[in-house]
Amino acid sequence: MKRGHISLKTKLASALLALHQIPHSQAQRMTADQIISLYHFDHDPIPHAHGGPDEPWNLTPLLKAAHLEKTAEFDIPVIAKTKRISKAQEEFRQRMLLPRDQRPPKQSRWGKRPFPKRTTT
Repeated sequence: MKRGHISLKTKLASALLALHQIPHSQAQRMTADQIISLYHFDHDPIPHAHGGPDEPWNLTPLLKAAHLEKTAEFDIPVIAKTKRISKAQEEFRQRMLLPRDQRPPKQSRWGKRPFPKRTTT
């Protein structure tokens, strides 16, 4: 007896269930679409904001709640810091590419504090 074709959606749901994050008894009552809808795919080693590709080796399936928590606690601060550092680095690079006589004078962070005047007694 020939077996019917197993759809890619069913195979994906089966692979996600192999992560053992959903109890078997609960999974039996769900459709493949419902199982797939419980997951987000995280760009794990290289974030999407840093040019991470949508390749299988760069995607990790996580339950939605875990993915949102990881994104809020780790990914967003790291990406924001990278943008800040990149902006500062680019400003520095542009400043250094200018000839010295065309650069604006460097301002000290410290205010001028003249020495106290001596009084003769």
